[in-house]
Amino acid sequence: MTDKLLITVAPCIPASLAVQVPGLDLSPEGIAAEVIRAANAGANVVHLHVWDEHGQPTMALGAFERTLRLIRAGCDIVIEGSTGGVNTLTAAERCVALQTDIELASLNPGSVNYDAGVYINTPDDIVFWAQEMQRRHIKPDIAIFEAGMIANAVALAEQGWIEPPMLFGFVLGQRGALPATPKNLLFLSETIPAGSLWGVVGHGGSDLRMATLALAMGGHVRAGFEDNPFYRPGEPATSNAQLIERLVRLARELGREPATPAEVCQLLGLASSATN
Repeated sequence: MTDKLLITVAPCIPASLAVQVPGLDLSPEGIAAEVIRAANAGANVVHLHVWDEHGQPTMALGAFERTLRLIRAGCDIVIEGSTGGVNTLTAAERCVALQTDIELASLNPGSVNYDAGVYINTPDDIVFWAQEMQRRHIKPDIAIFEAGMIANAVALAEQGWIEPPMLFGFVLGQRGALPATPKNLLFLSETIPAGSLWGVVGHGGSDLRMATLALAMGGHVRAGFEDNPFYRPGEPATSNAQLIERLVRLARELGREPATPAEVCQLLGLASSATN
């Protein structure tokens, strides 16, 4: 099990990127179809935002719940809900996904510069999200944009709000935060508590390069239109599944076999989606 690989697909493309990929179906049916195709290609986790039928952020759960039902009907992929969101939303509004049938949720344990703005996650809000996840038996996928966020997450674990094994996602290449370099990835991977799992999310076109490094280092990987809708510069990917297929090929060349969703649950100490 130690070499089994988590491969996350992130299909919820931001509006600023969606204009570069014409013809996308961002309805619940369209997103669910992309997820099922990616699962068939080897993805075992999906990172989802709470979106309406038009692919826009929403606090209403109807379209999100429909997306989940369609995904569950077509595959047994492990589902992670996002608690990210714009700064104008309250902490409760940003974590409405926790009200649904999901196994994982992203947790942002600190604030960070984000392009020309600031992505604000206050200490009180972070505690609120961690406690809500614990109360609902949803495991945090801890998004690390800066090294100090690791200490913040460890403090939450010491309070008993995050249970081992901890799961970290190193977000590198975001403008204004840690660059996507091998040195930064190595540093972060050596800074987390022993026994933790980690993966990488490459921004700014660094997704494939960072994923390849993570595969060789024993980490886990993510791909999808949310991170980079291009297969190579200037060439849009035909689907999220095409991006996942490439990671699966690379992983198997390196002796890393994608986990089944049941094995993902075993690695992370989760109840399987079939029993939720």
